[in-house]
Amino acid sequence: MHTPQYGQTPPRLSQFTASATGGAGTPGRRRTWLKPALAGLALAVVLAAGGWAVWSFTGSGPAGGGSQGGGTGRNPTAGSVVWTAESRTRPDEKSMHAALGTWFTDSLVVKAEPDMVTAYDIRTGEKKWSFLLAGSLCAASRESDGGVAVVSVEYEGICTRLVAFDLRDGKRKWEELLVDDKDEAEALKPGKWLKAALELAVHDGHLYATWGAGEQTRRLSDGKRVGSLKRKACEMVDSAGGARLIAITYCDFKSDGEITIRSLDPKNLDKPKWTTKLPRRDGFLSIISTNPLVLAQAPGKAGPDAKYDFVVLDPDSGKEKTRVPYNSFWQLGTCFLADSGCTGALTDKDSLYISGKGVTMAYDLATGKERWTYKADPNRYTTPVAVHGGRVAAYTVATPERRGRIAYLDTATGKAVRTVEHSDTDKDRKNEAMMSRIDGFPRLVDDRLLLVNDGQFADEKAGMILAISAPW
Repeated sequence: MHTPQYGQTPPRLSQFTASATGGAGTPGRRRTWLKPALAGLALAVVLAAGGWAVWSFTGSGPAGGGSQGGGTGRNPTAGSVVWTAESRTRPDEKSMHAALGTWFTDSLVVKAEPDMVTAYDIRTGEKKWSFLLAGSLCAASRESDGGVAVVSVEYEGICTRLVAFDLRDGKRKWEELLVDDKDEAEALKPGKWLKAALELAVHDGHLYATWGAGEQTRRLSDGKRVGSLKRKACEMVDSAGGARLIAITYCDFKSDGEITIRSLDPKNLDKPKWTTKLPRRDGFLSIISTNPLVLAQAPGKAGPDAKYDFVVLDPDSGKEKTRVPYNSFWQLGTCFLADSGCTGALTDKDSLYISGKGVTMAYDLATGKERWTYKADPNRYTTPVAVHGGRVAAYTVATPERRGRIAYLDTATGKAVRTVEHSDTDKDRKNEAMMSRIDGFPRLVDDRLLLVNDGQFADEKAGMILAISAPW
């Protein structure tokens, strides 16, 4: 394992406490520079002003661990709260606020917090392993590959320390400095990022890191650097891995400059598979999916009111195949380049599913045309959270007064096959409402709807994970 060279020797990582688990790593998404992802959606319409100040997230067991709630047992009641995990870090400690990074194995949900990473059993909430980070969390890979994920933490106030670890048992695989030269590392100080925050992605056995002044790739197996490029400071950068490695850079500050989209070979950074350039005036881009290759595009500054189009690109050439034009019914969360994703947008092989105020809408990726609209509660937004076995699960968020629900829709027709109401106890309803308004987005994995804090962790009253029974 490489030891960082510049400055003083970094503090030694704490010993891992781990129990082995099985299963291969599956992609997780991470978001950075978040505004409250759901606060700008229709949920805000029905919340009473100041209502959040009178109560806080309440777990059912020891703070900081996976704790079981109502509906526990071998077959918990659909819609019941099965377990909760309170935050194990308080955001006022050492000014650490990032809670970026959520990944999955066959049986675990692995969650990064400002100074630690913890794995919980998806079905029961039992804590399986945890380790401390030797510095404040800066960035996390959006995906995992072969059961390995990577985070970046601060070292001497610079976000240059990379730590790769196995999601299955929490064991550290390697630790390296992103850059060894201290002058070069100055560009990795958070105060100098502007909007070009450090981005990490994994693809084909490699880590890809990009930031305002450069990019590089490393082997996931041992952390050895494979390639690197330097550049003049870019205004923004973005990347996503998984099925393919896609990078976006805004490196011309002029209003008439260009946006560059590249499909990269991690072993040959200087020889992209293809490059596409768009006029800057065409708006900001965010990578929604790499398989299929779908981007969100907003004309100008992004925000909860931005009028996004969704663009489908040919993965072999980068050319536009089709476009899904903005619809006023859409109610998306934070959805612009620096966030590497879009709360409320979900794709499968053939379709794009988008959340809306009172609706979930489906579009054909081949034609860009609307396929169907599912109508739900007109006062709350309903977001797609998973597609499985010919059904899409659409989650209608809870409020302190109204419980949430999941509708399982036929992907061909949009008709509800089954609708499940969630727990209506006062505590469960309020906890679910709080977790619906924090940074992050819902996931449905292994029959659990997981509401996960996955962004800027600024509210010490907020929880980290709330798991609801959601069998297909």
